[in-house]
Amino acid sequence: MIATLSDTDLLEEVKRRFEQKNSSLEELEFLTKKLYELNEKLKENDKVKGEFLSLIKNVFNNPMSSLLNLSSMMQRNEDSPKTQKVKAFMETELMKLNFQLTNIFTAAEIEAGQIASYFSEVDVGALFDEARGGFDYLIEEKFLQVEKHIDIDGTIISDAKKLHCIISNILSNACEYSFRGNKVIFNAKILDKKLVMSISNVGDVIAKEYKKEVFNRFKKVDKNSKARESVEGLGLGLSVVNALVESMDGEIDYDSSEALTTFTIVLALRDKEGSEGMAGDSGNEFMFDDFDDMKEF
Repeated sequence: MIATLSDTDLLEEVKRRFEQKNSSLEELEFLTKKLYELNEKLKENDKVKGEFLSLIKNVFNNPMSSLLNLSSMMQRNEDSPKTQKVKAFMETELMKLNFQLTNIFTAAEIEAGQIASYFSEVDVGALFDEARGGFDYLIEEKFLQVEKHIDIDGTIISDAKKLHCIISNILSNACEYSFRGNKVIFNAKILDKKLVMSISNVGDVIAKEYKKEVFNRFKKVDKNSKARESVEGLGLGLSVVNALVESMDGEIDYDSSEALTTFTIVLALRDKEGSEGMAGDSGNEFMFDDFDDMKEF
């Protein structure tokens, strides 16, 4: 067909196609510019979101830390039984609020993609004791026996803040759904250069068919708890644990049968040789810190 075209028609066709190509290039350039501008706005929004999150954390965490310290100091003073009861109630409510705020802020950091790992030396046993202290009120209220079995020599290299949050949430979950007067058993060991933790409790079980849902945010699969008349919480705990475990190259799963539920968490560990960091065997030393002096990997 091209052979039958005259020179004039052929030139017109070439010109038309050239203009069409230029138009496409201009459109592509326009779209590229718009995408670049959109990307810059998204980066700016992420920056603002991060700054806002940091500001909000400080607004809540600083007074919360002061209140917790003040409450702890007040507990040491001998007062009338009525005053002691009021002080114990205040400390319990502060513990509950602190735990929920920590989960809210952690969930927000996960959503914002701000969950980088900060590795340091960690004493798993001491970290568990620190986390357990936040649930003494619940353990005493339900007459639970909490056992820990740590088969680890010395310290490990892990993210102390994330590990504390993980342990706190699985311990809270086990205590909340345990029947009164039963045991909660926590185990930790090193297997194939990985930290393996498990926590078992006798109480309301989570059916295995809920495995795809139990780690979803705000999801509470058991609405008719026999362990408590009203199970407290926002439904964030296991979703937060799942996200933190994934960020640490780990896995989480659970098994249930009759009244026994066992959650198992496997986390990758780093070698101590060549790893820099500071000792992190206590929860209070990092709960309200910015980790500016710790090494990020």
